[in-house]
Amino acid sequence: MSTSLPSLRSLDCRTSGGGCSLPRLSFIKKTFLAGGFFLALRVPCMAQSTEGTPDVSSAQEVIDQLLAFIYSLGHLIGQGIVRLVATILPSMPVPSELVDPIGLLAILTIFLAVATIAKKLVWIVVIAGWALILIRLIMVIVQQNYL
Repeated sequence: MSTSLPSLRSLDCRTSGGGCSLPRLSFIKKTFLAGGFFLALRVPCMAQSTEGTPDVSSAQEVIDQLLAFIYSLGHLIGQGIVRLVATILPSMPVPSELVDPIGLLAILTIFLAVATIAKKLVWIVVIAGWALILIRLIMVIVQQNYL
């Protein structure tokens, strides 16, 4: 295959992954390809909407609602913690302006605990994956040498 375009010539080169199979793409190229595919699917959906162009204020409203939900959840958790402290230590007054920081700090603590657990689970999956790969390699070596 002799063409003047370097991209078409590289498709025929076996070292770059061309030839009879598809070209090998780097992680960045795969990411851009996936992003382009997502946008290609998303643009017709946006074009078919009855509202016309997407409303920027609707995205802002979603963010505002999400932050309001997090704040109200933090406020409720903070009230619960303050009530718990008041039940355990009735002689110790807790200022009411500490309710929101206590609740938001509790939400952050819960998030970090979940992230830590998820990180440990990911390491377990990675270790199990390597173990399975090693078992597979040992099986191939044993099969080639002893059978």
